[in-house]
Amino acid sequence: MSLRHDLRVVRAVAATDIRLTLREPLFAIIGILIPINFLLLFLLFAISGGQAPIAVVMNGNGPLAERFVQAMGGSHSFIIHTATSADAEREIRAGSIVAVVTVPRDFDAALSAGARVDIPVEVNNLNVDFTNDIRRAVPLSITSFYADAFPEQVVVNAVEADVQAQDTGYIPYLAVSIVVAGLMLASILQGSVNAARDYELGTIKELALAPVSRLAIGLGKMLGSAALTAASAVLVLGVVILLIGVWPLHPLEVLGFGLLMIAAFLALGVLAGTLVRRRQQAIPLSIACILPLFFLSGPFGPANWLGAIPGAIAAASPLTYAIAAFQHAFHGYQTATQDLAVDTIVLAGFTLGTIALTAFVFGRRGFAH
Repeated sequence: MSLRHDLRVVRAVAATDIRLTLREPLFAIIGILIPINFLLLFLLFAISGGQAPIAVVMNGNGPLAERFVQAMGGSHSFIIHTATSADAEREIRAGSIVAVVTVPRDFDAALSAGARVDIPVEVNNLNVDFTNDIRRAVPLSITSFYADAFPEQVVVNAVEADVQAQDTGYIPYLAVSIVVAGLMLASILQGSVNAARDYELGTIKELALAPVSRLAIGLGKMLGSAALTAASAVLVLGVVILLIGVWPLHPLEVLGFGLLMIAAFLALGVLAGTLVRRRQQAIPLSIACILPLFFLSGPFGPANWLGAIPGAIAAASPLTYAIAAFQHAFHGYQTATQDLAVDTIVLAGFTLGTIALTAFVFGRRGFAH
């Protein structure tokens, strides 16, 4: 077959998939909304779980007491509000706060006189994660406050040397990881649904019997799915960039790696749809594949920080390389031991390998519908 003929096949298959999807908008809407829900769900989890809500009872209102509360705020571990003793007790009993920190009435006077000061901390130790945050952050706040208020008495200080040029917040870091997972989910959903639909409608017989390249058919289905995935990708990126305010340092890298990710994960989706051959099975399968891969691919930090066994699993996941590439595109640093060239090669190789496998599976199973 000539190259021109194969290109016509690719365009025809893509146009047919787009037209069929537009006739059944429910599946297109699912492919767009599920990644957005995925993004919002994890962001809400991160926003609510990043800092512990506490109440501070200010029995002492001197300048040193105020500086101590400021030091607590500087620890980036608390969501602080002041309350009376009675209100704070009601809140902790109701479970709406994690701890009550009480600043004693003689706080300033005792410190000025060099006397011992005990700061009562009442902790709701229902959640060990939050409890440990309180146990670590309150002593850290006391140390930071004392070093700032009485520097001549604190003779040991940590001197920090940063590896990266700037700090990255938990939400901006996680948001970029979730964007990658959202793109993967949208791509796999569209690819698998479009491929499975051919089996449901019986059009797979026509494709299997047509005197055309199996590779051209696979590329055409990927191209059609890519056009539909673009809407979801733009929406997910728009939420992260415009609403959350995480702007990419390298926009061209976002575009280039975004297209490469969509191609890689669309190929995986087409393969999944070819294997399961039912849209009702393709949708839950796509979601089920994403969640374990997401957590094992370094969404909260570099994958090599996970330990030997999880790190080895992460090294086999294309999502790991996609997250590393997007972290560089947005924040300008490498989160993995490999560089961008390796990320590109792995994603491109995964795409080509999956396309070839899809063509092989289609050739073996296309007639067996």
